[in-house]
Amino acid sequence: MYSRILISTTITGLLVIGTAALSIATEPQTSETVDSSIEEAASLYRQGMLQHEKGNLEAAIALYTDSLALNPASAETYSARAGAYGNLKEYEAAIADYTAAIDLDADLAPAYGGRGFAKTLKGELDEGVEDLWTAAQLFREQNQVEQYYQTLSIIESVAP
Repeated sequence: MYSRILISTTITGLLVIGTAALSIATEPQTSETVDSSIEEAASLYRQGMLQHEKGNLEAAIALYTDSLALNPASAETYSARAGAYGNLKEYEAAIADYTAAIDLDADLAPAYGGRGFAKTLKGELDEGVEDLWTAAQLFREQNQVEQYYQTLSIIESVAP
């Protein structure tokens, strides 16, 4: 049980760090040409991340949902909301959001990692490990060495 909690904490950290780094890299630039709804969506996303980091998961989910209503093309927001659902043990909702994130951005390593971990918690070990392995490879290709090794460690602990 302890190892499952440790793994859950590790994957949550990977997801928050991974999606936060992506949000910084992809955050819209402030200018007259930026659509105000995209700006508001980004603001709601950042507020959701703050609530998520504080452990206010229901508030984070509500903010992410509001953000997605304004910008349904944000893979990072789907991935972040999925992480909150996963922390609440709502694995079906988490898997659905991770899948939406992957559909929008097939290179979003944290989404594969989160979906894989959620699948393993549901007992879908083979599918979960496959997603975790994809996440590890993407982290390696994207020179995110620490996340790569953390994901490999998770695979070792959950692999059948």
